[in-house]
Amino acid sequence: MRNFDNEIISLYKDNPMHVVAKELGISVGYVFNRLHALGAETRPQHLGFKGKRHSEEARRAMSRANKGKTVSKETRAKISEANKIHRQGHKKKRFDGYIYVYFPDHPCSSKEGYIMEHRVVMEKEIGRYIHPDEVVHHKNHVRNDNRIENLQLMTFKEHAALHMRERLAEKKGVLTYQ
Repeated sequence: MRNFDNEIISLYKDNPMHVVAKELGISVGYVFNRLHALGAETRPQHLGFKGKRHSEEARRAMSRANKGKTVSKETRAKISEANKIHRQGHKKKRFDGYIYVYFPDHPCSSKEGYIMEHRVVMEKEIGRYIHPDEVVHHKNHVRNDNRIENLQLMTFKEHAALHMRERLAEKKGVLTYQ
């Protein structure tokens, strides 16, 4: 195996670790571990490549300069648009475990343009939108497992009855997921 030690140290003097790793065709973790094994001083992550942060005095000056200023609705809208990911299909995980998909043209999407992924998967499978009285059930109860074989279309009433039967079975100690 090729010995990268001298090359790693010489490249790291002028470059961040990810550039060194890319140049040598090795992982960033390997660069990090070799630098520590060789006793080389590394830059703290929060300081970044330049190793400079704003001084306390500079931060205070910036704070004073912006104190009392407000952002217009137009500017706020521009900032909001810039922070959005403008591609359909972008996914994010909700706090409760479900996956949201960015799909602003869907009739049931939220005001932010997201819809539950399991609904989209089921609609694609059945070839129509899901009716308001229908729900998509996760058979294995894993909320982010949106494989079609794990999803089942049910009416709201059937879904509530299924979960009631499961709760009763769990109470009796004989729970088996269907």
